[in-house]
Amino acid sequence: MHFLAKQAMVLGLLVAGSAQAQTPLNPDIQIGLVQRFGEETDDTLVLTPLTGDTLTVSFETNGQPQTLTTQQLTLEVGMEPLPEPVLQEWVVLSSHRSFESAEESALQWQERGIATEVAQPNAWQVWAKRSDYNTPLLRRLLLESLHGEGHPNTFIDSQVLSEVPRAAFIADGYRYSRPQFRITSANRRVQIAENGGSKKLFGGDFRLQPNAYGDYTLVNQVPIELYLRGVVHHEIGPSAPQASVQAKAVLARP
Repeated sequence: MHFLAKQAMVLGLLVAGSAQAQTPLNPDIQIGLVQRFGEETDDTLVLTPLTGDTLTVSFETNGQPQTLTTQQLTLEVGMEPLPEPVLQEWVVLSSHRSFESAEESALQWQERGIATEVAQPNAWQVWAKRSDYNTPLLRRLLLESLHGEGHPNTFIDSQVLSEVPRAAFIADGYRYSRPQFRITSANRRVQIAENGGSKKLFGGDFRLQPNAYGDYTLVNQVPIELYLRGVVHHEIGPSAPQASVQAKAVLARP
């Protein structure tokens, strides 16, 4: 589990002051701030608001929406045994060294009429979309067809699960096990410490949700201009010429 490189937007947030008013020219974007949360059983995130603010957590209990407010929130993931082992499998279309090459390959497979998803179990891979090829028969028919068309390197990968990670948050001494929840604050500024490390300041709202790998992703919803203010200087360096900063801001814009 790790913060993406772009998590250093904190450098900009520390000097940003008040958030810009959101307009159609400054939409929120969603960034996968913490990937593979829960891959290690001792993964933790501690969230705290700035002085004078509180965190609000929104979640569901038995299908009913609930909220609570707190001064500190601890996120963790525990392993829950399954009643019986479960087989998971998927069709691997290709493997790659980088996301960019995997994305290009995914587009090529889509042009052949195969729905895809890009994954990173270890190396980057392109999978046949699991929601489309969702039975053993469909997966084997696809593989047989691909081999017949001259793609011998495609294969079916699988794993047997005896337990699965379950996310939880701890607030005011109580532990809540929930598959996903949303975290907000009044001024949209939250400090996050990962695995006992130092606090880093982030802007926007946050959502913990399941991901394609069986663990979780902390998603950061942040105004694009606020995101760029931090990420550009982190990636290009604080002493870069102004023209370079402006060019990088254009390239970094999603």
